[in-house]
Amino acid sequence: MGLVLFKSGDSLSRKILDRQFNLLQQQAAHPIKNDVIIVGINEDSFKKFQEPFELWHPHLARFLQAMKAAGPSIVGLDIALPERSYQFMLPHYEEGLVKALQALSTQTPVVLARKLDAEGALRPVDGVLVSSVADSLASVTLCPEADGVVRRFDLNRCTVNAQGTSFAEVITARLGMQHLGIGLVDFSAGQKFDYIPFSHVLEWQDQSDVQRLKSAFSGRIVLLGVVSARAEKVRVPVPMALWSPMDKRVPEVLVQAQILRSMVGNGLITEIPLWGNACLALVAALLWVGRSGWIKLLVFAVSPIALWLLATWMLGKGIYLPLGSILLSGLFAFIARLGYESILQLRDRKGLRQLFDSYVNHEVLNEIVSGKIDSSLDGERVRVCLLHARIKDFSRRVQEGEPQASVILLNEYFSEMALAVHQHKGTLDKFAGSDLLAFFGAPQTLESPERSALEAAQEMLLRQREVNSRLQENGIPAIEIEIALHVGQVVIGHVGSASRKDYTALGTEVDVVKALVDLAQGAGCPVVCSAEVAEAVRIAGGISEVGERVVAGASLYVYGWTPSLLGRK
Repeated sequence: MGLVLFKSGDSLSRKILDRQFNLLQQQAAHPIKNDVIIVGINEDSFKKFQEPFELWHPHLARFLQAMKAAGPSIVGLDIALPERSYQFMLPHYEEGLVKALQALSTQTPVVLARKLDAEGALRPVDGVLVSSVADSLASVTLCPEADGVVRRFDLNRCTVNAQGTSFAEVITARLGMQHLGIGLVDFSAGQKFDYIPFSHVLEWQDQSDVQRLKSAFSGRIVLLGVVSARAEKVRVPVPMALWSPMDKRVPEVLVQAQILRSMVGNGLITEIPLWGNACLALVAALLWVGRSGWIKLLVFAVSPIALWLLATWMLGKGIYLPLGSILLSGLFAFIARLGYESILQLRDRKGLRQLFDSYVNHEVLNEIVSGKIDSSLDGERVRVCLLHARIKDFSRRVQEGEPQASVILLNEYFSEMALAVHQHKGTLDKFAGSDLLAFFGAPQTLESPERSALEAAQEMLLRQREVNSRLQENGIPAIEIEIALHVGQVVIGHVGSASRKDYTALGTEVDVVKALVDLAQGAGCPVVCSAEVAEAVRIAGGISEVGERVVAGASLYVYGWTPSLLGRK
């Protein structure tokens, strides 16, 4: 995983770096005090001079004579010089070029480029030309990165023992500058290049226009190179040619000129050490720590922008901070944390589904799992309406009847009663013998828990008829159920051991409703309830006063209720 992140980060860093260089070039390019001057051999020059380029000796000699008159600080010939002498064909043909080289080199350093052939090997240069200027030959090799773009000056990336032999290094050494090491080329140094046509320089020389030559070249670094369509092209991060303002494939001489700009300007750009980048990537990985939320999302959204601005500012100051591995580390940590939390949420939802599956209906269960209803696992105080139901004389039936009949009875009974409770958004608390305890108002908040409980009680009495019908088919006597309803504040939560917990109601009101059901038989009604519950159903009728009673040690006014629907067959 680390290797994948490193490679992906390297690729991302290159893309970000190119955007940074483009921004700096457009908005914050720093000027060069003594900029490099390019003399360009363009298509017009090739049309004007009909000889093959290998036989341009007279024209090159005139150019060198012009440079001698102009007085530049150094001249670099970034062109493919003849590989061999043509003395055997044209006696004395190259003498003019040799003399011009020797004459210029006595007052101005001259550096000759050694180009590459089609196979990438250094091409030989005519020995006569090389010997005319001592120690002047230099390689114009450039080392592109994995994506084919030249961003760095470091010949050791693609050659062996090349230090000090490159075109730019030899030029700066001749200018008396110490070895400037390796680093990123500063593509924000200077504006896009323009060039002075080669043919114009020769015209000024032919016209003996020394003033114009001095004005253009005196004291400057001058590079001669091909800028026409037939020039060797190099891919770079930013457009560099003023005559082709959108093209990132530029003549090789422009790249050499930009390297020189970097060296004689603020220097090559230094990359922070690998360990520094690794430390920042580890800091970004801290996005794993802590639960996801708005603050972390804000940090995740703002950090890349802040880092990009910081790194761009540093790049303008000559320090390169690769952002790819840092950003990918933060992104991976953030996404991994989201995935981890999603797994935890799925586990929690599964746990909630298992916990509440037998307590509430599926509609309420789905809302609990989705988080729309607070499940209150830790416990909270809630106002609910409690329902306690039981089968009349059940203990006697169990004692006198067959065991199988008792089990069948309870299964039939509880199945129907649970449906009645769930249908009216109630929560089953527990089964104990024939007793059933349920509550309304938690975990789902209800507009009127009392009314929902009354409707559930009515539904239970109606379903009792269906239960009795099936029991009688099996030869089991019919049952009567007694129901008590009471409203009050209780504690709701999950209670139990580590291996088993029940979602249950706790408190005095639970004791009250359990004691209240004992009054059902004497009340002559299937349902008994406290005054607050009776008030919710009074308009529907069927309410009768039982009177004030002592229930669970407290005085309580009790009412009986016979639902009107029970009269329907």
